[in-house]
Amino acid sequence: MSHHEGVGRQHLLVDRDGGATRLTLNRPDRLNAVTNGLLRALADEVERASADDDCRVIVITGAGRGFCSGADLVGFNDVDSTEPAGVDAMAAASRIARAVARAPKPVIALLNGPAAGIGAALALSCDLVLAAESSFLKLGFDQLGIMPDGGATAFLTVSLGRHRAMQYALLGDRLPAHDAQRFGLVARVWPDDRFLEEAATVVHRFATGPVMGIAATKRAINSVALPGLDEALEYESATQVVLLQTADYAEGVAAFQDKRPPTFTGQ
Repeated sequence: MSHHEGVGRQHLLVDRDGGATRLTLNRPDRLNAVTNGLLRALADEVERASADDDCRVIVITGAGRGFCSGADLVGFNDVDSTEPAGVDAMAAASRIARAVARAPKPVIALLNGPAAGIGAALALSCDLVLAAESSFLKLGFDQLGIMPDGGATAFLTVSLGRHRAMQYALLGDRLPAHDAQRFGLVARVWPDDRFLEEAATVVHRFATGPVMGIAATKRAINSVALPGLDEALEYESATQVVLLQTADYAEGVAAFQDKRPPTFTGQ
């Protein structure tokens, strides 16, 4: 294990219990902002759970008061690489999207708080999203001068249709849990104080459910809904690497860190 893989893995809690594998992003002081290493560790564990006959359901959530606030703009490129900035990040983002979509087990996101950027893409990639009523989805790539990635362009469009997908991708609107449920992105919403208890009931249902029937259902639906996922991931990755070299992205990051509106020049 490399130093960087170790760093990613130390921020991921893995709990296997009664047919459920629970994966918890554990950087609560950063609202669970992810590094490339953490995304790779998450994909490793999803792939491991997919191959584990004792696992019937995979749960992804965040520690503390957030699900995932997006990519850590400080630790974004946490590997020594001769590749252009973003190549490793895009590989990690695409890998987790594929791992979730291809898992023969249902993958459930427990949206305990904000899910932004790659965090929103991660939630959207899951088969079911269960949400606390204070949680929300927000792509937010528009504020950085880049595009949605991690499969978000495919997941969002399939789920919302073209115009709503454009709205949330281009305007970057926040999508509160109840609105997300109304649009079909979220399966259930509960008050924050009941969220964990109610979500556990749903998880238990899958942990004791018909493994083969669920796997066949997931594969059939995804074969119809996401035939273009690989193509979308390839386009996102290639284009995002270019966008990450632009002056607009540098300005977006600087504005984010300075807590001011960005001034984009189209360069």
